[in-house]
Amino acid sequence: MHRNKIDAINIFGESRLKRNFLDFLKKKDGGGKVRPGALTPNELKDLIKSIGNKKKVNITRVEYDGTPEDKPVSVQIVDIRDEYFTGKVINLERSIKQEMDDKLVFVKGGGGTVDFYYKDGDIKSIEQDIDESIIEQKNEEVLLEILDALDLEESILISFYDRTKGGVMNGTGRLIAKDIENKTFKVELNLINDIELDTPKTFDFDLEKDSILDLEVVI
Repeated sequence: MHRNKIDAINIFGESRLKRNFLDFLKKKDGGGKVRPGALTPNELKDLIKSIGNKKKVNITRVEYDGTPEDKPVSVQIVDIRDEYFTGKVINLERSIKQEMDDKLVFVKGGGGTVDFYYKDGDIKSIEQDIDESIIEQKNEEVLLEILDALDLEESILISFYDRTKGGVMNGTGRLIAKDIENKTFKVELNLINDIELDTPKTFDFDLEKDSILDLEVVI
């Protein structure tokens, strides 16, 4: 059974609770059989080791009859053990809204961490997320030319990969500082991934360290 460290409803939905409880009972009896179409414990373990820690992946589980679940769970692998691996559930909308309101308890989609046991036999596939595998940073020289041409306080659109949140962020705001020589700049965003922020948020970027996918002026 996946020993969820937060409310199971938030991640897999209320309909999963009964099944997870039955999984727990079965686990205490010595573990269950591999479900039709699922990876064997050894296959899953080898796959996780080949992907490695800190990677963002999409996990597709299967029902008892081998039917894949409708929507994969996106997690960042944060720990790999001999019997299981731990994934931090990724939800960009949740992260953005929690930053807006530190009193926010729940946003649709859930969050937190989950332990996935190899012997459960209910994982059909694990694929490294597209953000991690094909993300391509905009050419540094091109970005410097764009920054040089931009005036401070000018309205901008920016797209960047947030490694902490594990996803691409698209923001609208203004350029508030730049240092062409040191290849750094600062923006203040009031809209991120179509979510309007109650209070604008400031981001500092270093072209030599951060993955900037796009930067342009708002016309």
